[in-house]
Amino acid sequence: INLATEADRTITEPQGLGPVIPGLDIPPHDYISISPSTAPSTGNQVITYKEGGASGTTVATVTITYASGDISTVVRS
Repeated sequence: INLATEADRTITEPQGLGPVIPGLDIPPHDYISISPSTAPSTGNQVITYKEGGASGTTVATVTITYASGDISTVVRS
């Protein structure tokens, strides 16, 4: 992870939930879906966070890309 400034390097622990890495924090949510449910050896696995249950509003998506069984990238959108 490349962090631009010293302030960006601060890892906080909101409400005692554990460390938050700037740029990868997940907003409040009450539903998570994972597709595919088992990590692939190559390709993407998408984790979708929603507020309001399964048909609610998507608050964040994390895409994990695998290459030969290893994680190569993690992107939050």
